[in-house]
Amino acid sequence: MTILRVRLPVPFDPAAPAAWWRVDGGGRIVDRGRSPAASWPAADRVEVALGAADVRIVALALPPMSDARRTAAAAYALEDQLAAPAESLHIGVRAPASPGGATIARIADRATIAWLATRRPAIDRVVAEPDLVAADGTWHWCADADGRGFVRRADGSAFAAETPAGSALPAELVAALARARRDAAPHAQAPLRVVVDSTVDAEVLPAWSQATGATFVRGTPWSPERLPASAWAAAPDLREGSVSAPSDEGAPVAQRFAPALALVLAALALHVLATFAGWAHDRHAEWRADRAVVELARGAGVDPVPDARAAEAALARRAASALHASGRMADDDVLPLIARAAQPLGALPAGSLRRLSYGDRRLVADLAALDDARLGRLSRELAAAGLVPVAAPVGGGVRVVATLGPR
Repeated sequence: MTILRVRLPVPFDPAAPAAWWRVDGGGRIVDRGRSPAASWPAADRVEVALGAADVRIVALALPPMSDARRTAAAAYALEDQLAAPAESLHIGVRAPASPGGATIARIADRATIAWLATRRPAIDRVVAEPDLVAADGTWHWCADADGRGFVRRADGSAFAAETPAGSALPAELVAALARARRDAAPHAQAPLRVVVDSTVDAEVLPAWSQATGATFVRGTPWSPERLPASAWAAAPDLREGSVSAPSDEGAPVAQRFAPALALVLAALALHVLATFAGWAHDRHAEWRADRAVVELARGAGVDPVPDARAAEAALARRAASALHASGRMADDDVLPLIARAAQPLGALPAGSLRRLSYGDRRLVADLAALDDARLGRLSRELAAAGLVPVAAPVGGGVRVVATLGPR
């Protein structure tokens, strides 16, 4: 048995050359090459990895709920974080591995996933490259000689990051570590540990550790070719959740196995009832939580408050007013927002920033026209800085609206 494994090009293009290698049943590489999809060699099984720059992996803190509601809840939680129209994206959601864990959402271009799902000969497995990193409770900064790099956090989320160059750390990693350190400060946890799976001089590791407050250690240079088959098998398929076409053999099977079909229908009915009961319980819990927020707002003298969202907004305004009255700034005032956005905006080419304005707790940046790669990187950097960016073309350029992310 031969397995063809492919590391797809970034950005994904079926006509672009992709690095591939074939392994035998014992996991030994028998040959390797580089060619577009139409020229991939034949194999008994095909497995491909989508680059970190083409798939976003997010860890979401969702309350306990049924799997039936998890996908919709994840899509709602991601709504303000998507830089592209929702209909152009494929979102795969996986339940937490343990109670209280994070729900992992994987976001990729819908057209890319559709092409990979319909390609012939069929592709047996489509995974995100960061999912090939073993989950060991630490951060991994992986990069190879081709300049492709990414960071896999301990919670399973991941983002693209530049290859180490000298003593400079990529802005994405610096911002992510700063945010993680800020979130962990109340709990007095041990310093974050970052394993650098790349060719890097040992002399720069102490400097990085001192600059960020994390502990950088050298790992093994990243190479998907050296990964065992178990790493590919453990990574979830990005196409999970797709609907299969109905089978033409359904009627004969139902006639021949009527008793078994009756048992299946009974089990399905029981499952539906159990799902409905779980849904009703979750709805009741949400209603109680919303009511508690409304009562809290009313008890604080905020009235009228028609719903929980209005109550939360009113309480946020009240808290900001209290801070202003004491001579302090709120997190979503203009200066804190500018401070968060300064580094990502400052990294743009000269002349890109046309106008910067603030209003209604939002920072609005009017930019010159940017290519998709530059705009995507800007959105990732703003998100890593704790902002929620939304970009849209306007007047021959791009308008980016950034608000403070959830705390």
